[in-house]
Amino acid sequence: MPYTKLFLFVLLSYVFQITLHAQVNVPGEWLTYFEKSNFLETPNYTETMKYFKKFEEASPYAKMMTIGISPQGRNINCLIIDKDMDFKPAKTKLKNKPVILIQNGIHSGEIEGKDACMLLLRDILVTKEKESLIDNVVLYVIPIFSVDGHERSSPYNRINQNGPKEMGWRTTAQNLNLNRDYMKADAPEMRAWLKMFNQW
Repeated sequence: MPYTKLFLFVLLSYVFQITLHAQVNVPGEWLTYFEKSNFLETPNYTETMKYFKKFEEASPYAKMMTIGISPQGRNINCLIIDKDMDFKPAKTKLKNKPVILIQNGIHSGEIEGKDACMLLLRDILVTKEKESLIDNVVLYVIPIFSVDGHERSSPYNRINQNGPKEMGWRTTAQNLNLNRDYMKADAPEMRAWLKMFNQW
């Protein structure tokens, strides 16, 4: 589908050209932790969810929801972006609108997508430079999937990786690799994800 390809292109552009991102017309309160750290650090779970929650407060097109709870008690959140403001899978299916899922942090040491999504969604919902991208699609963004692994942060988790200064761990609190769990569904995080995926 052309919109899917367009979103993938835009997201990859944000990931690979992120340090060149122009901060034109960006209010100070919308600068990301990543930008304020001179592109060297990524925010923790609490700071990340606070930033994504701001999208819901800033735009009627955004709604934050929880799809599940991790073994350590953290919410696995998602942000739904829909210009029709339905935010329900059944209504979306009736309109036959494509849903684009962006999942970040299945391996929380590889977390650049989370910061890229902050910039992309800011350009869609706040500065509105790229608002037209959501004219005909619903965006479903999971800021961090492996939330417990994300908070097991250390500068030594991926010593051969060039940044950020500290990053999360590859597996969950139960030492399960979510990227190997789609079929087994051993992890409560994955069971919540599969329920969400089937609904949408």
